[in-house]
Amino acid sequence: MPLMLKQLSQLIFEFLLDVVRFPYWWYTGGLLLVGLWCKRGLQETAWRLSLKLFVKHLFTPMYGDYSKSGRAISLITRLVILVAKFIRLLVAAVWYFIILLGWCLLFPLTIIMLLSRVN
Repeated sequence: MPLMLKQLSQLIFEFLLDVVRFPYWWYTGGLLLVGLWCKRGLQETAWRLSLKLFVKHLFTPMYGDYSKSGRAISLITRLVILVAKFIRLLVAAVWYFIILLGWCLLFPLTIIMLLSRVN
């Protein structure tokens, strides 16, 4: 019987310790994991859009058309596409910021909702 009581007390102690340590993990280790996930997602979005390559070839004529009109049409077309790609990258950055902000606000909002249910 004493062994069972000792194990039960250790179980309760570990549970209470986990309850106390959870908020610390949420804003340190958990936030770091979510932040790295968001960073990787934004980097993958930038890689998929290949902005560096697009800017590098911005003034290269499309289809080898070196006439003035061909260069002008190529430049205008690529500028429009470049603006669209930057907007897409901005939307992705805002999305990942919202996810990160949601992670930071989820824990306190959950506590507030639980406490409001008790009253």
